[in-house]
Amino acid sequence: MNININPHTSLKLIRITAIDYVKLLRPINVFMVSAMALAGVFFGNPNSPLTTYVLAVVVATSYTGIAMIHNDLLDIDIDRINAPNRALPSGRVSKKEAVIYMIILFVIGSISGAFLSPESALIMVLTLVLSLSYNARLKKMGFIGNLTVGITATSAFLYGDAAASGWDNFWPFINWTASIYLFIISAFLNTGREVCKGIMDTKGDAKYGVQTIAVLYGKKVAAYFVLVLVGFALSMTIIPVLNGVFGWIFYIGLAAFIVLILVIGIPLVRNPNYQTAKRFKNWLHPLMLLMLILIVIDKIVFSYL
Repeated sequence: MNININPHTSLKLIRITAIDYVKLLRPINVFMVSAMALAGVFFGNPNSPLTTYVLAVVVATSYTGIAMIHNDLLDIDIDRINAPNRALPSGRVSKKEAVIYMIILFVIGSISGAFLSPESALIMVLTLVLSLSYNARLKKMGFIGNLTVGITATSAFLYGDAAASGWDNFWPFINWTASIYLFIISAFLNTGREVCKGIMDTKGDAKYGVQTIAVLYGKKVAAYFVLVLVGFALSMTIIPVLNGVFGWIFYIGLAAFIVLILVIGIPLVRNPNYQTAKRFKNWLHPLMLLMLILIVIDKIVFSYL
């Protein structure tokens, strides 16, 4: 019996599979973490060699990818309700293939991290352990899980700083660089983003016992809590401003950030539903990235003034 294989169909299937493997890493999340790692290196020591920047991105990408895939593996049943078109719940990528993918990423990330400082390695290993713990257990613990994601999603700032200068910038308090302040600010913002995601996923979370704020207290309370966390994040910008860590370019960016947060935050509070929560969640990362770019420009400009 002759079997005809259409080469165009084969190439299309390969392309679809490749895209699925990329999506498993959550490209937007990986991009944000890589940007944080690069910024951390720059703020820690702008004269760091190019290899430090490159290796920092490789490690951040690999370890973040592991956490994302592990999360998808554990959440297949929930994702069949909340996100049925993803690679794993749809069956386009098998569990075995996903595990092999994680192992490859771990080898790549660990080898790359061995060439950086032991301080940075410690931060990334702890971040990975905390991320896997979140996926396996902490996620169902509501706000504790949200806070865990907030910390792990932004620890790349600390990681990059440590890769460039060890613990030199971590203590005393007067030595704090933009990396450390940005870690604290971004941790609050990302925690708020996670609470916001709970508003989107209420149906699936309730069915599988994920005790988010939206499930326990309702979407309205969760929406207000999101804005409270964002408010904490914005209040934390006062210290680096008073200490002269940030310059006037940061002030302009901060003002624009506040206006845009109000634009997407007010509809969320007025009518907390899937659409308003998705809009807030999707806009928060680009706004954070824009602020990060402005802060880098700010530091470059004022270093030459």
